[in-house]
Amino acid sequence: MATDEDEDEDEDEDEEVLAPDPERRLGVAVLLLASLLLGALGFALVVTDGADDPDDARSPSPPPTCGAVAPPVGDRVADAGLAPGFSILGRSGTELEAELAGMAATGARWLRVDVPWGFIEQERGEYDWSDIDRVVAGARDCGLEVIGILYHTPEWARPDGTTDKHPPTDPNDFGEFARTAVEHFGTEIQTWEIWNEPNISGFWQPQPDPAAYSELLEVAYRAIKTADTEATVLTGGFSPADDAADGETIAPVTFLSEMYAAGAAGHFDAVAHHPYCYPLLPLDPTSDFNDNAFSGVTPALYELMRARGDADKKIWGTEMGVPTVGDIGPDLVAASVSQAYQAWREWSFAGPLIWYSFRDAGKDRSDREDNFGLVTADGTPKGDALAVYEEVIRG
Repeated sequence: MATDEDEDEDEDEDEEVLAPDPERRLGVAVLLLASLLLGALGFALVVTDGADDPDDARSPSPPPTCGAVAPPVGDRVADAGLAPGFSILGRSGTELEAELAGMAATGARWLRVDVPWGFIEQERGEYDWSDIDRVVAGARDCGLEVIGILYHTPEWARPDGTTDKHPPTDPNDFGEFARTAVEHFGTEIQTWEIWNEPNISGFWQPQPDPAAYSELLEVAYRAIKTADTEATVLTGGFSPADDAADGETIAPVTFLSEMYAAGAAGHFDAVAHHPYCYPLLPLDPTSDFNDNAFSGVTPALYELMRARGDADKKIWGTEMGVPTVGDIGPDLVAASVSQAYQAWREWSFAGPLIWYSFRDAGKDRSDREDNFGLVTADGTPKGDALAVYEEVIRG
């Protein structure tokens, strides 16, 4: 499945934000010929590299089934999850099975995946659910509960000359897709995140607009609740950002405040936030709360929610991670995982915390986007990061 990531990559490079672009280029991330060596779990998937001599090719060993490596559904950690990024939609067969089994084996409960409108409904009224169906079915077989991210505007639904990060011309078109998605998945997905990082221009173009986003959120909320009254609707996870003078980014607290001013209250069940803070540790103090999206921004968001009558709602950390690039090594990843989950659980207002990601999206050690995994692209654990993740989420 092709993406438009090459088109979007240049414009996203100028963002002064810590969060990665979860839509990784599938040509890089779909490593169908790579070995998935999940050493911590004691298995390997060996595949041929296309050798001409069949005697040189080795048959792939089957990945473990989820039942062989994963804790029972009832023993899963309710407030922990993993976000594999957009690239998982391009995986299939044994590679997908092995990656899902690896994630399930950690004991985490949640899997956050894209449900990309622009790929599913490329022509109005014509739906292709095949890529996401495969992932959702595999996740559910592994006992993982899915958070579906609804965003990515198809060409027919947006102004001419814009990208899939531009909101739809008519929010009702998005609402119709949201309703259709909920009806399609039924109880397989009952938690929905509306858009991704709408407070930065990298994902809401041409510039973030809290009022326009609030309108889209309201339409989606009503559509989802009409189709499934038991569904949980999250705001789009806020990216770490400043209030830029040029309007290209809006700080999370500012954005949520302006959402309330635009009438967003009552149209979400929880607030989603992306508390990336590297190279800082989650609890490192800063002079400005906005400089640490974990320990600074997260409680500030809740204080705003409480002041606006939403004290009973939670903040879900739907994306957080640390890339092993430059001076950042596995030790910082492990320390961040440990500190983040322990601190997150001290907040009564905190919902699940979703780590981005389980597996590296690629092998370019200089590319930040390739290096957010707890394990490398071939499945090798990075230092103690995976072991610490499993230990800390299980308490």
